[in-house]
Amino acid sequence: MDRSEDLQDQRLQARREAMLDAAEQLFGTHGFDDTTLSAIVARSGGSLATLYKLFETKEGLLTQVLQRRPDQARAVIAEVRALGLPPAEMLREMLLRLRAKALTEENIRLVRAMVPQSIRDEKFSQQFRGEHLERAIAEMSEVFVEIQAKGQIPADDPEVLARMFFAMISFDIYTAVARFEMFHKRTKAQVEAEFLLFLRTIGLEEPA
Repeated sequence: MDRSEDLQDQRLQARREAMLDAAEQLFGTHGFDDTTLSAIVARSGGSLATLYKLFETKEGLLTQVLQRRPDQARAVIAEVRALGLPPAEMLREMLLRLRAKALTEENIRLVRAMVPQSIRDEKFSQQFRGEHLERAIAEMSEVFVEIQAKGQIPADDPEVLARMFFAMISFDIYTAVARFEMFHKRTKAQVEAEFLLFLRTIGLEEPA
């Protein structure tokens, strides 16, 4: 690849990221159905032709927006693991940071965009599950493998533990997505009580 081709590729990649950023912001603000491709191009620059070249359809654009989300969750997990905290404190910090990111209004609106598209398109649903949910679960499973290797919790299935962990977050996400918060919005005390029960369930007690 010569220099001119390399610069062209860099510009195309920069345009791709700008379009993804614009789409994520607009999907988060207005929802998927009410966001037009023209609005995305107006915010990101470029052209509709470039957008179609990169993403083909609005659904393809949504898919790639959502594919960036697992990287954010994995980054949180990696950041907290690097702190060297005791297991119980590490898990609490992961829970609080992941929950805070998941429950932003922007993320809730993106999930609202994802749900009807998942119902309409089974392939989209399977891809989202594989790219987003399963990758996050795999990353969290490694955390429990590491804790087990140190003999700090029993050698239960780490994937089951990871799914139990994420269940403490997913309940609140879908409560918010369905706008059921008016009926049930958990307090910090309730979240903490559930977390302490989770610790006892997996055989990990907090240090006195």
